[in-house]
Amino acid sequence: MKFRFFLFGIVVVFSCQNLSATNLQDSREKQDSVKASINYLNQLLGRQGNWYPQSSGLETKIRGLIHYVESDRVDSLMKQLDDYSSSGDRYFFRTPENVSDSLQVPGYMSYKELKEKLARIDRSVRDNINKDQIAVPEQLLTNLDEKVKTLKPEESERLLGTGYVSMPDSLNAFGALPDSLITSPNDFKRLQSLDSTKRAILEDARLRYNEFVIKQYVDSVTEAYREEYVRQYSAREQKQFSDSIRQRNYNLLQAYNEQAMMAVNDSVANSLRVLQNFVDAEQLPMWLHNSASDSVEVDLSNSNPGQSRMYIKNEQNDSLGVRVQALSRNSLRFLIDDGVTFTRFSERQKKDFSFGSIERPKSLEKVDQRFKVVTPWTLGGNFNSGLTQTYYSNWKSGGTSSLALLFVLKGFANYSSDKTKWENSLEIRNGWLKPADDGIQKNDDKFEFTTRYGIQAFKKWYYSGELDFETQFFNGYDYPDRDTPISGFLSPAKTLIKLGLDYKPNNNFSLFLSPLTSKTVFVRDTARIDQTNFGIGEGKKRLWEGGLNADLSWKKSITPDISLQTKYKMFINYKAPFSKFDVDWENTFNFKLNSFINMQALFHLVYDDNVTFATNKVDADGNTIYKPKWQLKEFVTIGFTYTLNKPVYKRERLN
Repeated sequence: MKFRFFLFGIVVVFSCQNLSATNLQDSREKQDSVKASINYLNQLLGRQGNWYPQSSGLETKIRGLIHYVESDRVDSLMKQLDDYSSSGDRYFFRTPENVSDSLQVPGYMSYKELKEKLARIDRSVRDNINKDQIAVPEQLLTNLDEKVKTLKPEESERLLGTGYVSMPDSLNAFGALPDSLITSPNDFKRLQSLDSTKRAILEDARLRYNEFVIKQYVDSVTEAYREEYVRQYSAREQKQFSDSIRQRNYNLLQAYNEQAMMAVNDSVANSLRVLQNFVDAEQLPMWLHNSASDSVEVDLSNSNPGQSRMYIKNEQNDSLGVRVQALSRNSLRFLIDDGVTFTRFSERQKKDFSFGSIERPKSLEKVDQRFKVVTPWTLGGNFNSGLTQTYYSNWKSGGTSSLALLFVLKGFANYSSDKTKWENSLEIRNGWLKPADDGIQKNDDKFEFTTRYGIQAFKKWYYSGELDFETQFFNGYDYPDRDTPISGFLSPAKTLIKLGLDYKPNNNFSLFLSPLTSKTVFVRDTARIDQTNFGIGEGKKRLWEGGLNADLSWKKSITPDISLQTKYKMFINYKAPFSKFDVDWENTFNFKLNSFINMQALFHLVYDDNVTFATNKVDADGNTIYKPKWQLKEFVTIGFTYTLNKPVYKRERLN
């Protein structure tokens, strides 16, 4: 049977699926007619000309058809959504300024509460400042004659008839007299005495008036200056407090909004997953025909594809049975029925030969094996380094230039035999960040050594003991403060000694349960580093706790180039098992781009009841309340990687 027989049948089956246009002009005309049809239907559905669909169900179907034609095909949408989901980007976002339920955020201060606080600050400033002690600048109280309208000596008579001067009755009627009334020297002397007395009284009144108006001006200027000084001081205090509250409110809203966005995007991802599963479950019927007009139906689906059997024929009406399998919504597989063979005739030479004359020597019937090769030790590890550089110059949207560098070194040395396992691992992480306008900052620092020895108990369980030591190399700071370290080398250093059972069904999974666990936290430099931040009491350097520890380690190769490694550690303190516990959960995704370049994503979640953070609450004595919080660290790096996995072979003599 000719092989072209099968190929010809395949061509016949798919001949009815050829829908390509014969030329470019026909394709353009087809697109123009589709656009015209969509516009026409949209006009009718838009109630133009008072046209209405016969039923709401019919309108829904027409709109669905228009949407199908205008939008991307469902397979393309599914692929695009899968690519977007794998990229890790958010589906929806919201800025902290648009949080509508900000008053529900714990610690958020409302505008009304802020006004009350500012009013209290103003009252406190005014109650605690003595205005009389505020010095008035001398330049405000100089050249008073130019600033105050005083009376000159010749203007003293303007005080007559005012409350500033009290003139005796004998002088009230005294004024300028004509010379005809002066008849004797005594009259002249008497009148001269009255005039001098009147002038003296007016001069004294003028001086007292000038002194009064000057004092009144000085008092008003002094009071106005001191009031303005108090007002400005109160305004500065209020502004400083208001700015701190606004920044704190923004930080609270930002953290709250991040959690809300995570929840919303998780819900969106779940909703999209439901819709994608619905699309995957949908079955599309496809009919296949052969040259004899026989037909068979195959259901195309991503979740539950179907299969059928049919005969394909050639021009001589010869038949060949094939099975048609649907692999997905858009792919098929054809398989020839079992038992069908293709034979090609060819000439062969034949030579008679009797194999009975060949006998196997008895010395070769059995070969002793004296040695076997074993690999008890496996050495390996990997080194990753990533560099991220960002530069901005005249960038309208804004941004900060920066340079980030991260090194990760992991190594292991594992021993395995029939009854024992000894696993040793070392991890060193170090990362640095250099913003454009600031000094070098540390953003990752870790040193961890772990050794675990186990003796087989039963099946996949091992009696095991483990030593876990963790610290850092360099000082850590609460940037931009670079003078006061908050951590350092051996400050803190955490050591755990564990005894328990280890379940290892394979090399990729381990569950270690340790009911006897000793946890020790040590701070070497208590002179510069506050050990109370790590749960250690005043005047001490060490904290010891006993409890239950559970370690879970799991590695999974998602694809040949994508792998996941998760490490989960939980410690429960026996003194307070329901309130004091530690959680350390580290997830690492590795994406292999080529032999030496990869992308690594790290998500590290930590909770330690001994490590506390300041809150917005105070106790009865006015001291700030500190509480433990969940700590999150995330890294995504692309860079150079080198991996080593080398078994150590040795020869072992057999008995």
